[in-house]
Amino acid sequence: MTQMNQKFRIEREDLEDRLKINLKEDISHFKTVIPLRDIRIIEHMAFVRTEILEALIKSIPLRREEELIFPYSNSQIQIYGVEPKGIDVGQTFVQSSKVLSIMKNMTAAFEAYATKGISKMPPAQIYGRDTQDNPVMAFYIPPIIEHHNGGGVLLDGMHRSYICSSAGTTVNAIHIKNIGNALPFSPITWKKVSLVDEKPPIDERYKNLQKNLFRDLSYVGIDG
Repeated sequence: MTQMNQKFRIEREDLEDRLKINLKEDISHFKTVIPLRDIRIIEHMAFVRTEILEALIKSIPLRREEELIFPYSNSQIQIYGVEPKGIDVGQTFVQSSKVLSIMKNMTAAFEAYATKGISKMPPAQIYGRDTQDNPVMAFYIPPIIEHHNGGGVLLDGMHRSYICSSAGTTVNAIHIKNIGNALPFSPITWKKVSLVDEKPPIDERYKNLQKNLFRDLSYVGIDG
């Protein structure tokens, strides 16, 4: 079983093979994809083309070792703002240190760019340097919401959604409909979410967690 918070470092050619699509060619010397949080210096940002975003989402597999199953292969994908408190969630906690880290680090990372902050940030390709000064790239992907039986459930982006909700604003999110597999947990309301200092044990992070249904965002270079 792959670790739930897996780090990744994917060669760009390997990711393009997984997506069956080429990323932007004019900055091809950025050959490695890493988590956004591990980029030390941002040198360039670009909006993600719709075809690349759809390829990223549709290429997310379930987190299994024995085979690749793609729950979003036939899904409809849209981007629009939503009030976080109006959707259910899966995670039972919000970690206070991560909330503070996002508020501090994202503001610092994007201060040289005319963005609208976490709330309205669109999908973006980020280019820069890692801690060893290697040229690397990363993706910023807004919170991901799956729609089941007419209701939205937050799959990824818990802490960003919590920040936006606390600020009384909507959050730009990716909405996925027509999904081929069940959720990896039982949805809960925000009222059952606790603000904690330390992460609880993994089996307490979700209600009725089914690890074999967990979505492996890191497979396509998304820092979930």
